[in-house]
Amino acid sequence: MSQAGLSIKEILEVTEGKLVCKKGFSPFFIPSRKISTDSRNIEKGDFFIALQGRRFNGHRFIKEVNRKGACGAIISQTAPLPSPHFFFIEVKDTLFALQEIARYYRKKLSLSCVGITGSNGKTTVKEMVWPIVSSKYSTLKSEGNFNNQVGVPLTLLKLSPCHKWAILEMGMNSRGEIARLAEIIEPNIGVITNIHHSHIGPLGSLAEIKEAKAELIPWLNKNEANWLVLNKDDYWTPELQRRTKCRVITFAIENQADVEAHSIVSGKGRISFTLIYRKNKIPVSIAITGLYNIYNALAASAVSLVLGISFPDIARSLASFKLPPMHSQLYIFDDCQLIDDSYNANPESMKEALKLLQERGGQRKIAILGDMLELGNKAELYHYQLGKQAGESGVDALFVLGEFSKEVSRGAREAGTKNTFFFQDREKLRNELFSYLKRGDSLLVKGSRGMKMEEIVEDLKERLCCIS
Repeated sequence: MSQAGLSIKEILEVTEGKLVCKKGFSPFFIPSRKISTDSRNIEKGDFFIALQGRRFNGHRFIKEVNRKGACGAIISQTAPLPSPHFFFIEVKDTLFALQEIARYYRKKLSLSCVGITGSNGKTTVKEMVWPIVSSKYSTLKSEGNFNNQVGVPLTLLKLSPCHKWAILEMGMNSRGEIARLAEIIEPNIGVITNIHHSHIGPLGSLAEIKEAKAELIPWLNKNEANWLVLNKDDYWTPELQRRTKCRVITFAIENQADVEAHSIVSGKGRISFTLIYRKNKIPVSIAITGLYNIYNALAASAVSLVLGISFPDIARSLASFKLPPMHSQLYIFDDCQLIDDSYNANPESMKEALKLLQERGGQRKIAILGDMLELGNKAELYHYQLGKQAGESGVDALFVLGEFSKEVSRGAREAGTKNTFFFQDREKLRNELFSYLKRGDSLLVKGSRGMKMEEIVEDLKERLCCIS
């Protein structure tokens, strides 16, 4: 394929759409990178897809994208053409159209894909895998949190014929979403990092979360030469492995696996361990904290080994790895420490983050926690248990924000933490916290994505620079 894109004829066939245009219109070629769903970033020659959701409707911005120079749009609501040079492709569902376009485009390219799913660690594993693989192959990765039904197709449309691999996250919060993403991506290597309580509200149980993640397996089973990467320390792995007809590679710390970490040593913001694959061993040192990040490094190593990348190359790449923003990042301010783990949270990741705070030491250990979202009818229980864990971990003070902050505080007090403060208002928490801080404090900030705990992190960075 000489150009990276699709003709209008191809788009019409893929979407089963209807062309609406003025007389004299001549179908042409649209570069894949010029396909956009964001009216704010439209440039001349872009092709707009008017997505529609509960809180937004892209059809409202047809005139705006025309003014900015878009050549046309995919729509599902009948509208007048905004100019003689603009065209529509009418479809039943614009999201489905976007996905089908990306699916078709991925098939046109001669490349392979890694699809990474799991309750925790998806982004970190992706960020670890990408530099290792890109050292040998031209590789694209999904940016930021582009891991859903919109983000994955948009990422695929950024691929070019020069790419040999794509490293993609696969997120979900309901059944059927991983199956659909796998259908679009057609992964050659699938990774299930772990199965924890993320999205247990919509799904109802860990067993249902397991089934949602397992939707990846039938797509991998279509070719026995594909690979599935599994966490051997995860409770559900034996069952998932029994369902698998393609090749499997496992990783673990506690149990016997294909890829293992032994002799783990943690300190001064680094973790060192011996990486083992069959009879091969190599020392690895990474500027990360937290045992859970070793699991992420093992998963990334397993993917890299499948691709034939050497042990020394893997170790070198991991040694230079830097965590993505808001993922267990450590900041030092004279004798104060701040752990920014504000990207997301569920019961398991909260527990690990509290362990990390405990390991960091400091004169006082302070946890600033936001609600864990999408936990359903057990949300109060999980937040109460979080408070108990915080108290038992030995935190000196707990500042909690959100609807379930009182339950966290109650659990912590029952576990022996006297200094617990709960808030519905972010500004009140901020003021109380700032008046409480002293030199020598170690702090952890964590909460679900919707809680925007990174805003508290930014405030703390400014404040900790000024503590006397």
